[in-house]
Amino acid sequence: MKDKIEILVITNIIFTLSEENQKKIKEAVPQIVLTVTNGKEVTTDMISKAEIIFGWLEEEQLSLAKNLKWLHLPSAGADGFTDTEAFCNKDIRVTTSSGVFGMPIAEHVFAMILAHNRNLQEYAYRKTTKDWHRKWEVKDFFGSTIGILGLGDIGTEIAQRAKAWGATVLAVKRTLSQKPDFVDQLYSMEELDEVLKQSDYLVLALPNTDKTRNIINEEKLRLMKPEAFLVNIGRGVLVDQEALIRALSEGWIAGAGLDVTEPEPLPQDSPLWELENVILTPHTSGGSPTNETRRMNIFYRNLISYMEGNPLMNQVDFVEKY
Repeated sequence: MKDKIEILVITNIIFTLSEENQKKIKEAVPQIVLTVTNGKEVTTDMISKAEIIFGWLEEEQLSLAKNLKWLHLPSAGADGFTDTEAFCNKDIRVTTSSGVFGMPIAEHVFAMILAHNRNLQEYAYRKTTKDWHRKWEVKDFFGSTIGILGLGDIGTEIAQRAKAWGATVLAVKRTLSQKPDFVDQLYSMEELDEVLKQSDYLVLALPNTDKTRNIINEEKLRLMKPEAFLVNIGRGVLVDQEALIRALSEGWIAGAGLDVTEPEPLPQDSPLWELENVILTPHTSGGSPTNETRRMNIFYRNLISYMEGNPLMNQVDFVEKY
């Protein structure tokens, strides 16, 4: 058994680690030496010593982590950390916090859908001018059809809520498996067009990979219903943004709720800012006061598995890039 295991936790404004959870990590294994710092104060020495890092590293810092064997990301995605050539140790294991954000993101998705259906954004604009004017054109979510691209943690949470609210749920999954009870029809990626044609709401919950970039392009947007509403809480690169702007401007689809864009931050001259049928949020859909508890539970379980030499959950596949 090693004399000590150096663990470095790199915090920032959206990722913190309480004193209680720091204590839990220290008590998990007697030989743990825990260093907790924020991204602005992390040093080269801290990075070079660490066997385990919990947090995000800058690209230029990866080459400094000469003793790193396991990197756990506070995010559900692994963007920027899927190339083994960037690491000193080519046998590096990278894991994510997938499973933390499904519930808050599902709530954000339905906040966008209902705001669109019930004209809440327009009423907010009218409130600034004290305009008591009713808009009777509303939409029901119950009895509608929702298509969900990606049935991981986030897609599953969305699907369960949609089914409970009376929608027909269609889901697209890379690898077909047994259909869950809360999904009415499960489709492969090759059957995506069928989902686009049927969906009143389309939710993108896919990772950023070579296979998913621009998966929604002009051709796909033109297959959608003119009354359809698109929600993207995956990654901005899933959508051809110029084609989406044309679709929204010319009425190919009714509207969009975007928590992610390409690039981020969204440039001030982007037409998306001006389109009244677009709801924009600045990549905040995963925010929740209970994220730290769920994130810590995943890291802690993986830490025990790491010490026992067992497989880690949420391990990134460097071939599939997530």
